[in-house]
Amino acid sequence: MATPTFYSGHDLAGRYRIIEMLGVERNAEVYSAEDLSLSRTVIVKVLLPSLTTHEDVRREFRTNIVRASTLSHPHLARVFDGGQESGAIFMITEFLDGGSLEDVLASGRVLSVDDAARLGRDVASALSYLHSNGFVHGELSPSRLVFDSEGRVRVTDIALAGIGNAYREHLTLDDVRYMSPEQAVGEPAGVESDIYALALILYEAATGSAAFDGTNAEAMLRARINSSLPVRVDLGTLDMLLAQAAVADPRLRLSADQFAARLSAVIGDSTPLTVAPPRSNVPILEQIVPATPRTSIGFRPPSPDQIVGSRGPVTLGAASTERPRRSVPRGYEPLPPTRPSRTRRLGFSIAAVLIVVLGVGGTLAWKLGYLSSSTLVPDLTHMTLQQASQTLSTDHLTATVTSHQSSSTVPSGQIISQLPLAGASVRSGSAVQIVVSSGVAPVTLPTNLVGKTCAAATAQLTALKLTATCNQTVASSRTPSGFVAEVLYHATKNPLAVPVGAKVDLVISSGASATTTTAGTTTTTTPSTTTSAPTTTTTLAGQGLRPMPNVVGMNRDQVNAAMRKAELYYITRGPNANTTKWTKVVSSVPVAGTQVKWHATVILNVQ
Repeated sequence: MATPTFYSGHDLAGRYRIIEMLGVERNAEVYSAEDLSLSRTVIVKVLLPSLTTHEDVRREFRTNIVRASTLSHPHLARVFDGGQESGAIFMITEFLDGGSLEDVLASGRVLSVDDAARLGRDVASALSYLHSNGFVHGELSPSRLVFDSEGRVRVTDIALAGIGNAYREHLTLDDVRYMSPEQAVGEPAGVESDIYALALILYEAATGSAAFDGTNAEAMLRARINSSLPVRVDLGTLDMLLAQAAVADPRLRLSADQFAARLSAVIGDSTPLTVAPPRSNVPILEQIVPATPRTSIGFRPPSPDQIVGSRGPVTLGAASTERPRRSVPRGYEPLPPTRPSRTRRLGFSIAAVLIVVLGVGGTLAWKLGYLSSSTLVPDLTHMTLQQASQTLSTDHLTATVTSHQSSSTVPSGQIISQLPLAGASVRSGSAVQIVVSSGVAPVTLPTNLVGKTCAAATAQLTALKLTATCNQTVASSRTPSGFVAEVLYHATKNPLAVPVGAKVDLVISSGASATTTTAGTTTTTTPSTTTSAPTTTTTLAGQGLRPMPNVVGMNRDQVNAAMRKAELYYITRGPNANTTKWTKVVSSVPVAGTQVKWHATVILNVQ
């Protein structure tokens, strides 16, 4: 353990007496301390000396402490105080003595589906509160989900999350275990990243295994990029909710509010999760697992005595109930008691042994399935899982879902394939492995199609397994003639995504709709259906070169006026480039002052 900044007995800020150093986290030293003013135990977290040397980290930590101290939620660990002493910046937080979820998982405990849903609901409600107050955790993990003395979960380290990430030299397996795909490719954590991390935590808590694994941090991150959460049918509805919260595309994930509401519907009550801390010393008697009672029905062969009919010796006494002898008529001597011969007794013994052998062999054959009746596997394709289960149950078969796959031909929820195939002969009680369709996988369209030639845009869409046609044209003053002006999918203009294999129309610009020239004056008019670019351009200075106007910072109306005056066309680039939602120009190509041709098309980067 590193040399501590403070030692036991030190009075921090004259109020918090250090009890002991508990450990060192990713970005802080952790101590337990006594609050001398309020006579309570608190946690002290001191920023690591290596991070204290950076002014931006110190400033961010101080700001986070002040902001976090205003938060109050039943599933958030409270921040009480903060300060600085001898160059060390510290934070005082609530002391929670119920252990962490990491301790629960390390003990080998697996939460039931209901308990996992309760845990997720409680944490998601805390995340929703954080997100509404402008916080993003970004480093959610089981070690940061800590239980109080009543076993209720609290999210911790709000003020420390993400501190000093810019100065970290490498990532470990623990660092990336719950990292989102967008973080894996270098993007900053967002509110969607917290939901993804929570989904992975709940999956591990409910199944006992990690959703994605790898031998190193890079392999683990690569495994989750564009990958879905592994399917676990045994989790029921929770499996579907975790899949919706762990979609690779952050735009398609559930929000914290949605996740909490849907998890609440799984359990149907508002009782918070309470988890008792794992015990380290378990009594010996509790470690003994009792033998499993017999539940199977098998053949119990009769004993030789039951077959032969012999009995053991019976002792008669005063209380004996010996049967009375029958009276014998006079003149007749009773016959001597008959005893089976040695040959007959031997035959009975051999028969008994044969029956025992046949009974044991029959039981073994039944166990191995040799005596089970066989049945033909029905065709399950295009059935729902419920329909398949009902069909198989009549033949004493079961269904096992092995995976969910995208399909452009089989509707979502229906079966794509099965193994064994339909018509195969299997033993009664066998399982049929099935693959269920998750529907048509959406393809995100590139945002740079507008302004390209038909051939270039078509080649780009073909690589995405999409079909493109260029049969339509539209008058546009924003896009030069012969280039793509808009993308159509059915009646939707410039959609964000379309199904795999979909056919899209690339609408080609025909330029301005009408041009008239009178006495050195050129007027270009665009149809009223055009949604952007200058609507009317009037040229009084001829068709020579002119300077590119400075439109940086202008809104859409101001840009249209400036470009109309300069007799130029423009196309936009940026997040809202193909809509009317952009608010200002951030840069232009070429830059202001550059001499350009009359009616040239320039590029404006907007936001």
